[in-house]
Amino acid sequence: MNLYIFDGTALVYRAYYALPPLSTSDGKPTGAVLGVAKMLLKFIKERVKEGDSIIFVMDSKEQNFRKTLFESYKANRAPAPYDMISQISYIERLVEGLGMPILKGTGYEADDVIATLVKKYSSKFDGVYIVTGDKDLLQLVGGNVKVLRFASLGISDLVEYDEKMVIERYGLKPSQIGDYLALVGDASDNIPGVKGIGEKSATELLKKYGDLQNLYDHLEEIPQRYSKLLVDGKEMMKLSKELVNLSYDVPLNLEISPYKGPDRSKLLSIFNELELNSLKSEFDLYEHTSNVNYVTIDSKEKLQELISNLIKKSFVAFDTETTSLDPFEAKLVGFSLCDGDQSYYVPIKHKNGKNVDNGLEILKSFLENENVKIIGQNLKYDLEIMMNNSSKFKPYFDTMIAAYLLDPNERKFSLEELGMKYLNYSGISYEDITKGKNFEEVSIEDATKYSAEDADMTYKLYNILNQKLIEEDLMDVFYKIEMPLVGVLARMEMNGVYIDKDFLKSLSESYNHKLRDIESQIYDLAGGMPFNINSPKQLSEVLFSRLKLKPRKKTSTRAFSTDAGVLEEMRDEHPIIPLLLEYRKYFKLKSTYIDALPKLVNPKTGRLHTSFNQTGTSTGRLSSSDPNLQNIPSRNEEGLEIRKAIRAQNKEWKIISFDYSQIELRVLAHMSGDPALIEAFKSNYDIHAITAAKIYGVNQEDVTSEMRRIGKMVNFAVTYGVSAYGLSKRLGIPVEDSDKIIKNYFASYPMVKKYLDDIVNFAIKNGYVETIFGRKRDIPELKSSNRNVFEEGKRMAINAPIQGSAADIIKLAMIDIDQKISSMRSMMILQVHDELVFEVPQEEIEEITKIVKDSMENIVKMKVPLKVEIELGESW
Repeated sequence: MNLYIFDGTALVYRAYYALPPLSTSDGKPTGAVLGVAKMLLKFIKERVKEGDSIIFVMDSKEQNFRKTLFESYKANRAPAPYDMISQISYIERLVEGLGMPILKGTGYEADDVIATLVKKYSSKFDGVYIVTGDKDLLQLVGGNVKVLRFASLGISDLVEYDEKMVIERYGLKPSQIGDYLALVGDASDNIPGVKGIGEKSATELLKKYGDLQNLYDHLEEIPQRYSKLLVDGKEMMKLSKELVNLSYDVPLNLEISPYKGPDRSKLLSIFNELELNSLKSEFDLYEHTSNVNYVTIDSKEKLQELISNLIKKSFVAFDTETTSLDPFEAKLVGFSLCDGDQSYYVPIKHKNGKNVDNGLEILKSFLENENVKIIGQNLKYDLEIMMNNSSKFKPYFDTMIAAYLLDPNERKFSLEELGMKYLNYSGISYEDITKGKNFEEVSIEDATKYSAEDADMTYKLYNILNQKLIEEDLMDVFYKIEMPLVGVLARMEMNGVYIDKDFLKSLSESYNHKLRDIESQIYDLAGGMPFNINSPKQLSEVLFSRLKLKPRKKTSTRAFSTDAGVLEEMRDEHPIIPLLLEYRKYFKLKSTYIDALPKLVNPKTGRLHTSFNQTGTSTGRLSSSDPNLQNIPSRNEEGLEIRKAIRAQNKEWKIISFDYSQIELRVLAHMSGDPALIEAFKSNYDIHAITAAKIYGVNQEDVTSEMRRIGKMVNFAVTYGVSAYGLSKRLGIPVEDSDKIIKNYFASYPMVKKYLDDIVNFAIKNGYVETIFGRKRDIPELKSSNRNVFEEGKRMAINAPIQGSAADIIKLAMIDIDQKISSMRSMMILQVHDELVFEVPQEEIEEITKIVKDSMENIVKMKVPLKVEIELGESW
């Protein structure tokens, strides 16, 4: 049997600094709670056995004897961050919920309580293990007492210190650690030590003389430079020794008993309160089995009867089971339907068991009935599966999108995650059902349990999420923007884009030549010795050891960083740096796009099909994945070259691009109501030249191209809430100059300044911001006492309504355009933030141009006109 003693105070500090700032939707900080919970769970799972005991020790709030002894004790230590202090009560509740007793010694520190526990109980256990980051507690090591110290900046890895390990690490026995600290002191605790005695000399002296008493008894043998320091610092040494000595007689009222495990209800309560859903899963606090009996529909007659009944219900949850996540590869194996009372599974193509004849045809007629409102989770996928089976339906309610609208800062919207969050139920996992098999091979009985449960959970989520959308006043954004967009995106994804593989092959060969040429130049500048330029370790060796350049920062592994930011800072320090940056640019473009895109072309369609994600950003913008076509650079020659590979598949067709001109600035003008900004857009002036003229105090005709560039950067920097410091970094000018530029900007557009201040104040007061159309985003960062986090919250509060409104505008335009071109051959193939791309037959160019331009420019009426720039050509 072992006794595990946690230095709780050290663990809380470690957890707080190990994780990024995290908070609930209403701003409660949670990072330290999450860190402590993960560490304790991992520890319990890996180390604690039946019969073992655990104690969690914390510092008491009362002044301890060391403070009385030495007023300056720990005076150098900064006050504990408020964000951390506010989590202590939750951490104590967490520890109690885990079934661990919490000990505090009034007037004593956690170290003294731990020392007392060791003295009192070490003989009653096979082993006593102290978990801490504090080297003071190494004094206690010996016999069956060991220390488990944090190995790195994180909280998970522990290094075990027995007596041998202490000697190996410090060159001293555990019993000498107190004397060592009395000599060298401890700056973090303001323990003075002996001035002038460092770590190396203290270790050598104690190795030779054993302890302080013997050391002072033999001062005449010690070199004068040390003996004088020891004589002069004797009083400070005595004081330091008293400060580092541990107390072994703290009054404790505790009976140690074996660890019995957590209290599930207490843990569930705190995890719900702090919105720590991932911990509910890790601590296995969910129900895993349903009491509902799901029904398998095993005949055509039963399915027809079911369908006739479901049509009367209006709302039906629908889910498909297939052989692949790729809708072009997937075969429909079965589907489930739920009316809120009962859930059913219909097998169509299982390899074993009774499938329903004509099940797919019956499903098609049901889905295409306009009276049926289809509910689902990630309905875009189910719609694409049906489209590939010559059918379609109108998605009514997508639980994934509803959950996203309610909490756009969240990143996980799977059915399992939503079930855990809203239903306290995790459901049967796909892996448990399939066990590595294809779904076709799953038994119909198991498929029913899994698929019908998914439909059941989806319907339950619909009931909850629909009500929450009403309460949060998000119904218009959901039903008028997001749900109609599902079908639009499905059709765009099915359209795909055509990639000219031959063009990319030729471009790849060209890039090979460029890379080899740059490589050769880099090797010459590195001393003529080849190395792996893509290896951070080897590159670091070349730059900082061979070329003796000054390092900027270290990585998490303590190596010198060679990331892009560091290299940009070093650009002018050596001719090798610009070449490295150029090499990385070409290498990334080649590996990410030029060589990768042809491999992703679907062999059945001959086209590339990206996925457009409605839940991928916090602001409402669409994102693109598998591959991400939105990230192909557009502002440099290389990116434009890659875009040439996206062309019309039919040589008689054209590619047409429609791009909103300065839409975010136009949204800013509308939302701020600034007269000067509105007039500039209404009069179709060059907004960047006007801004440059205002901030530099010159006539517009005197604005140089460099002034206009800065004017443009300032215009867009304002929409992102960039500070004077941030602008100075972007422009490469002193902070005082960028501060003056921003002040001149706001003097020229005073209503913009008022709007930005008002939106931040609104966010601080209400906890969220919203777009023109009512899309909301919580900004919990504005409740943080951490200045950096708070400032980031201000930037989010400024940018989210602007970027989100622009995103909503193009989404509305896409919905309108999709309806208007439904009978045409032209295809909408890409959306890249403010740009829509179409593949158009020659005879429809004029009509498409008119429809799209009219829709994009007139879909909403604002205080300023929307303007679209149009480009037509053989390729994008």
